[in-house]
Amino acid sequence: MKNLEYFIWDFDGTLFNTYPAIALTIVNLIKKIYNKDLNFNNVKELCQDSLYSCFNQISKELNIDREKLQQEFTREYSNTKESEEPPFSGAIEILKFIKNKGGKNFIVTHRGKKTLYKLLKYYKMRHLFEDIITHEHGYPKKPNPTSFLYLIEKYKIPIESILSIGDRDIDIQAARKININSCYFNPNGKINHLADLNIRSLIELKKKIKP
Repeated sequence: MKNLEYFIWDFDGTLFNTYPAIALTIVNLIKKIYNKDLNFNNVKELCQDSLYSCFNQISKELNIDREKLQQEFTREYSNTKESEEPPFSGAIEILKFIKNKGGKNFIVTHRGKKTLYKLLKYYKMRHLFEDIITHEHGYPKKPNPTSFLYLIEKYKIPIESILSIGDRDIDIQAARKININSCYFNPNGKINHLADLNIRSLIELKKKIKP
């Protein structure tokens, strides 16, 4: 794909490999407080779908209060070390590649500002992004494309020069709703047939774009 200048990135599972640490926090929390054993891989898969649905399903299965579970998770998760949630291989390289070519990187995520900026600071990546949209901005969650439209309007971005990159179906759906190019990232090789691009590594994306 050519003539791409603006890149809208999802955060969890796209730029940063955070799902393992999130899932482990939940598994350990349930064991410690409720003395129940959960399958790590199953919890990780639920997290990839959405953290809200993960809490919802676990609370129903174990008959525990969802809000309380979420509060306990937030407290436990805050102790996670930055080294346990690294960027994916190639993430920093491709972000620098885009910026050095005159392109602009953005983040649109459901994650909160505090933990996001904590990770960006630790890995010295904040300067690689033009703007960042987090949970605190209050936009509807993807697949609603309102947060994308905000960036497009604010930076006067031509639709044809955007690529949105994400690891979930909702990322692709949000892009398609406003007719912008989309890229589906899945290290295991899963394909999203609605995406314009499918990649297994971020280095692979570098080979496909010429910002």
